[in-house]
Order: sequence, then C-alpha cells, then structure tokens
Amino acid sequence: MRRARPAVPLAFLLAALLPACKRAPPPVAPPAETPPSAATPWVKARPAEGVSLLEAPATVLPAPESSGNVVPPFRARVARVHVRPGERVKKGQPVCEVVMPEVMQAAGVYSAATTRVRAYQRRKEQLEVLKREGLVRAADLLEVETRLAEARADQQGALATLRVAGLEGADAARLLSGPGNLTLRSPIDGVITEVRASLGETREAGGEPVARVAGEGEVRIEARLSRALPPRARYVLALASGERQPLELVGRAPVVDGRDGTTLAWFAPPAGARLTPGMAGRLVVELGEGNGLAVPARAVALAPEGAYVVVNRSPRPARVQVQVLATSGADALVRGELKAGDEVAADAALQAEGAGR
Repeated sequence: MRRARPAVPLAFLLAALLPACKRAPPPVAPPAETPPSAATPWVKARPAEGVSLLEAPATVLPAPESSGNVVPPFRARVARVHVRPGERVKKGQPVCEVVMPEVMQAAGVYSAATTRVRAYQRRKEQLEVLKREGLVRAADLLEVETRLAEARADQQGALATLRVAGLEGADAARLLSGPGNLTLRSPIDGVITEVRASLGETREAGGEPVARVAGEGEVRIEARLSRALPPRARYVLALASGERQPLELVGRAPVVDGRDGTTLAWFAPPAGARLTPGMAGRLVVELGEGNGLAVPARAVALAPEGAYVVVNRSPRPARVQVQVLATSGADALVRGELKAGDEVAADAALQAEGAGR
C-alpha cells in the first residue's frame, strides 16, 4: 500500500508560476542636484567717448559748381564741335558752335532799331531848335518823340533776347556780318564727360545738353537719420574701401519723412578731402566727451522706480539708479551715480535678487 504525497502549499505554486519579468525593478537612485548657474561676470563702465552710437547710410553729393551742362538757350543748329569726352577744359573755353535763328532775328531787330533811334534823335534835336524859334508846331515834335520811344522799345526787346544768348548790343553787327555762328562755352573748369551733338543737328531749347562737364568742388555728405543726434558727438564717414573721413555737421532738415520717420542731415568733410560725388558709405556717430558712461545693454534693468544697474560694491552688490540716454546695439549710454571704472553686472537680471537697494 503506497503512501500519499504531502500537499504543496498553494501560495508556493503561484509564486513559482509567475514570470521573472514581473519581478519588482531595482530602486532608482535619485537624480543629482543640478549645480546653480554661474553668476554673471562683472564689466567696467567706460567713458562714452569713441563709442559708436548710430550708423546711417550716407552719400557724397556734388557741389553745385562741380558740374555743368552746355545747353543752347534757343532752338539751334549744330555747326561745329570743339571737344571730345575725356578732354579737360577751362571755364569759358569753346565747346561747340551753333546757329540760333531767334538770336539772328533779334540781332537784326536790334540793329534796325538802333538806326531808327539815331535818326529820330537827330530829328528831335532839330525840331527843338526850330520850336524855340517858333518855326515848328509842338505836335510835330511830339510825333518824333513818339517814334523815338517806339524805336527804343524795339531796341530793348531785341537786346533782352541777345543777352539771354550771352551777347550784348555790340555783338549784333558782328553776328550779322558773319555766318551767324554762336559759340557755346564751358561754364566751369573740368572734364568733358559726354558729348551729344552731331553736325547739322537741330536742338530744341531746354532739351538734352550738347555736352556735360564734371569738375571739382566742396562736396557735402547727406545722411538719413532715424534718431536725434546726441550733443558733443563726433561724425565719421566710413567708406567701403576702409577709408574714414571726419565730418562736421552742417545742418539737419526740420521736417520728418512721413514714409519712414527719418530726417536728412548734411555734413562737410575737412578741407582738401578727396571724395568723389556719388560715393556711398556709412555715417558713424561716435560719442564725445561728457556724454555719460557706456555699459552693456543687458546691464540695464527696469524697475517700477526706473532703470538701474547692479554695481559691485562692498559688502554686497547694490542697485544704482541711472538715466538711459541712448542705446546702440550691445551698448547703452547711461548717466547716474557711476564713474568710469565701476564694475557693473553684465546681465542685471542675474544679479538683481541679491543686490541691495
């Protein structure tokens, strides 16, 4: 007779049947504490002198006396051209010869009127003598005086046309006795940059110039500014070539361009500066002495009572109220209880909590 096996506890069977993957995971170590971020570095407040506060596009403008156009004042036919592009000319040097019918007509009217004026003047003198002797009527003298006034009026009208063409009354006879050519001359010293004239071509008054002349003169620099200029600033023209020219403020437009809110300002280079009209560059506005102190822009923070910086003072950093005069890129121009060399927090927000007031 066999003996019965002892009964296995139910709890033991269930534990053996559970898969190994259901076992409890090992305990996880707590994450290491993240070290606090490093405090912001300290930087020294420096004098604002030489700090670039503003840059603006600038263009070199020609002087009025540095360019000239040779244009006939009346309709003209080109008879001769004296110059070629690239040729250097002096003021008053002949550029081309033209025939202007209106001027020729005015010369004829002037000469005829001058002849009548002389004749009527002699007749008037004769009648005045006869009138004193009672041999002529006053009406005869009055008629001659009227004719004399009409002749003088014609003479003056023709003379006005001649003067527009650069001539005087004495030139009328010479013009009529020759081929009628009038010489157009260069208005300035310079170089001929363009000649647009063909022999026999007729040009209308006020049309394209027969020739253009470019010369030298005192240029101006025009810049378009987006903000007001600080007092005691220095101005420099920076060219693409790397050249830098100091400038002097001449004036600023009293009106604002409604399209972009900018204003125009004009500057003069030093005497003898070689700047070619049309050159483009940048106007650099540098702060001069007495314009406050320069600190990083992030060194300035705002509080209900105003702007402040955090100054490294003993026994702990302190807030110092400042007035922000201007900002430019990474720099801010401030004024307050600061002096050059004081250390301020490069980022006031990182030092504000621990700084005393």
